[in-house]
Amino acid sequence: MDAASLEIRIAGPDDASALAATTRLGFESYLDWAPDGWRPPPRSLEVRAIRERLRHRTTWCAMALEPDGVPAGHVGITHASERERAHVQIPGRAHLWMLFVRPPWWGSGLAGRLNGLAVGEAAARGYAAIRLHTPAGNARARAFYEREGWSTDGILLPEPLLGIDLLQYRRDL
Repeated sequence: MDAASLEIRIAGPDDASALAATTRLGFESYLDWAPDGWRPPPRSLEVRAIRERLRHRTTWCAMALEPDGVPAGHVGITHASERERAHVQIPGRAHLWMLFVRPPWWGSGLAGRLNGLAVGEAAARGYAAIRLHTPAGNARARAFYEREGWSTDGILLPEPLLGIDLLQYRRDL
């Protein structure tokens, strides 16, 4: 099946478990490059965090579904906030909260389609720019974002919850 023909619908709090399952597959793929001993965060934290984020009015999330209803991938945006003070929003900037595609869909164009939807949604909401954080060690993700027009300053951001360093990417809208 072609990624362009997948159904895409808006996700809500009731989709948190399905979104967490896809996110979990993404985190498990980090084992290919993460430091020895690294483990994905507990699934229970993912479900709770996703459900809570989806309840915020500033959050938008879309999920791609195969014809039988199995999730193929998803993308979400929200309002950007400061890393050190999460309650302080950054005016005019969206945050690409998550973009995960299940392994059978890697290389299919689905990630590009989802990225385009998120960037378009951020622009439609009036944001001037959008940023994201991705693991510094994830060469595949970094290459994808760079192909999609994102750029980084290369400054490593320690992420204690994941136990890995992140890079911030940004693009103007």
